[in-house]
Amino acid sequence: MAPDMIYIGWQLDPVLIGGLLALAVAYAMATGPLRTRIAPESRAEPKRAAIFYLSLVLFFLVEGSPLHDLAERYLLSAHMLQHLLLSYVVARLMLVGVPAWLWRRLLLNRAVRPIARVVLTPIFAFLTFSILFAVWHVPPIYEGALANSTLHHIEHVVFLISAIILWWPILSPLPEIPKASSLVQLVYLFTIPIAQLPVFAAIAFSPDVIYTPYANAPRVIESLTPLADQALAGALMKVLGLVFFGVPFARIFFEWYARETRRNITQGDMRLQTTMPAAHDGVLAPAVETR
Repeated sequence: MAPDMIYIGWQLDPVLIGGLLALAVAYAMATGPLRTRIAPESRAEPKRAAIFYLSLVLFFLVEGSPLHDLAERYLLSAHMLQHLLLSYVVARLMLVGVPAWLWRRLLLNRAVRPIARVVLTPIFAFLTFSILFAVWHVPPIYEGALANSTLHHIEHVVFLISAIILWWPILSPLPEIPKASSLVQLVYLFTIPIAQLPVFAAIAFSPDVIYTPYANAPRVIESLTPLADQALAGALMKVLGLVFFGVPFARIFFEWYARETRRNITQGDMRLQTTMPAAHDGVLAPAVETR
């Protein structure tokens, strides 16, 4: 197909822009004029607000930049990059950008609290993200999202929400729905990439192109065949997964190891003190002479 038949541009979708603006205004109102009503004791957190607004900007770049056209029309690898950026970057920034008092108002009200206490547990979060990630990559569902823009938007919103749930046991700001323990976090971060192995293997090692629209798409990069593009998508999935799960795994492990080392040293010092002979006025008490 001729190069001039390839179209890559910015998306000025009113639903996308309107939705992001609505989120930005709602956040600004909640953390600004309404903050004293929602949480009178809370303080303004400009750094956290900047993180939240950054997440909205990145969301638009993922959904509205030329990456969108590359993903929807031409390259599976671009679409995979979209999914990974939403799940591993935008979702984490959005979770961190919302202050604890606002999460408390959203999640700990009478209607939502019982659901949140179940949904945000490590096991449920792990299963939710892993199952949805696999289901959306089933060829008929995946191709249906490519053919229907509404379904495609729903797919990405589902990815974002399930990813916020996924990161909650690692980044939770609420003691009422706390982070998992260090050991549980380590197991959690270790097993998520393992759960993604079937999807990775199916995409990276398939001898055939799995998704028909990409097999028939014009070649944006002539040397990147549909099969090579598919293998690249699998590689992106695995490499970025190892980075975004591996880095926090290493940090949590070394923090846990340092705490355990300090605790063992403290306990050892206490045991040593209890076994030392009693001293009086700085002089060791003489041992009782036995005959």
